[in-house]
Amino acid sequence: MAQRFQAPVEALSSLGVIGLLGLATVFGLTQWQSFQNYGKAKRFSVDKWDRYMMERDSRLTGNVNRQRCETEAPKAFSTNSAWPLEKPTIQ
Repeated sequence: MAQRFQAPVEALSSLGVIGLLGLATVFGLTQWQSFQNYGKAKRFSVDKWDRYMMERDSRLTGNVNRQRCETEAPKAFSTNSAWPLEKPTIQ
């Protein structure tokens, strides 16, 4: 009589625990990123223009994920330049 293969049932419970912990980690990271972005999805494929706009939003609102709807910038924005100051060279 040939022996039949028996699946190791003890391993299935530990594999289930590992799978559940992996799913909990993915779900937790997704929720944390959504919380940090004020409910917006995570940004991907961010190019140079998007980075400039994120920098501008950061200077306007203090956060890269928030935007302003006012047509005029606040007074502090007039002296808050994104361009770094060039050091003068003495010749």
